This record gives sequence, structure tokens and C-alpha cells, in this order.
Amino acid sequence: MVYHNFLRGHAYLLRLLSFAIMFLFVGCNATTVLLSNFKNDTIGSPPGPVQPTGTVSVSPGGGSVTVVAAPTPDLPSNKWARISHPTAPAPETTLTGDFDGQTGIGNYSLLASMFIPADAGVVTVQFETLVSPQPHLSFFHIDFMPEGDVRIDDGAVRFGHFPRDKSFVLQVNLNITQTTATAEITLLGGEASGNITVDIQPQFLTLARQFGAVKFWVGFQHQATFFVDDVIVTRKK
Repeated sequence: MVYHNFLRGHAYLLRLLSFAIMFLFVGCNATTVLLSNFKNDTIGSPPGPVQPTGTVSVSPGGGSVTVVAAPTPDLPSNKWARISHPTAPAPETTLTGDFDGQTGIGNYSLLASMFIPADAGVVTVQFETLVSPQPHLSFFHIDFMPEGDVRIDDGAVRFGHFPRDKSFVLQVNLNITQTTATAEITLLGGEASGNITVDIQPQFLTLARQFGAVKFWVGFQHQATFFVDDVIVTRKK
């Protein structure tokens, strides 16, 4: 019972942390362009397209995307999105949040609560364009690796540590200008730790200036199930 209450308390504190950071950015002359918390969605069904701010789309591919009460019975029933890609190779499984309002050049902050089980393979968070009617195009991504660290753009750079079977908070600040773009990535809460700032690769700057979507997914060559909640992106005015 003590351990059960500890886990629930830890998850509650993480939610408070994410909301505190969210209000800090919104309070500093910022606009929310995406807020997906799945509160109005039905447990056992895919997330609906309409969210408090922005929209969500799913592509189950070789797996499924469903709303669950919580990643484990020990955690509060806040509703999370469960992204599961159980076999490989198989078509990728994705959940994508599209922004509402102005996109492109500017200062953005992503916050998301994440939960990655011990047996999960590579889990990806990707930053994409939103220019209709073109498809989403990626300009930057990070991979949560089986070793417990985070890889940048499939390269040699890795940083930080994230826990397994526990929730934590991902924060990514993107500063996109006409000539440059940088990403500051921070892992927060509990056993999560690490911070790094990297440049967006020059060949992707044109796409970065069309930033308007965030994707949580598992690639065709990987096997993983993970959970995400309270996805919020703000843009400084």
C-alpha cells in the first residue's frame, strides 16, 4: 500500500511539474497551439481528432493507438494514449498532433508526459511541417533508446537518462529563425535527467520554418509499446 501510494504521488507530482512549466510559458506572452490530453476520448478507442487545442490523427499501421486509463493500475486514471507496435517489420504506428493557429518561424516549447515500459524498443518523437495539402515532413527527431538514453537525429550524439516503468516529462524548446534553428531538449522528473542544445541540420531549415506538428511513433523495424499524455506546445508571441 505504501509503494502504491508512492507511485500515485510521484505521478501526481510529475503532472504538477508539467503544468507549472506550461503556465510559466503561457504566462510569458505565449499562445497554446496544441493541447492533447485525451480527457474527452473514450477508453479503449483511438483518440478523437478534436482536442482542446489543435487536432490529433492516428495511423495504427502494424499496431494500435488507443486511449487507456493509465499505463499501470498504480497510476492515477488520467487517460493516456497507448501507442503499441508489437511486431517488426510492420508498418509504423503513429500519433500526430497538428497545431492550431500560426506556425513556422518562432519560439516553441513542447511538454509531454511519457511512460516507457522496460521491454520497449526504440520510441521516437518527431517534429514536422504542417503545410496543407502536403504530407507531414520531418526536420528533427529524437529516439528514446533501449539503453535508457536519447539519440539525436539517428546520429552519434546521445544524452541523458530516462526511467523505465515510470512517468517522466519531456521538454523541447525550439528556436526557429529565418536563418537558423536550435532545439533544447530536457528530461525532467523522478529518475529522468539530462539537457542538451543542438542545431537543426542546415538542409532541414526550410522544413523547420514550416513547423506545425509533433509525432509520437514507433518505426517499422522496431517493437515497442509506450504511453503519452498532456501534450502541449506553446508559441511565444
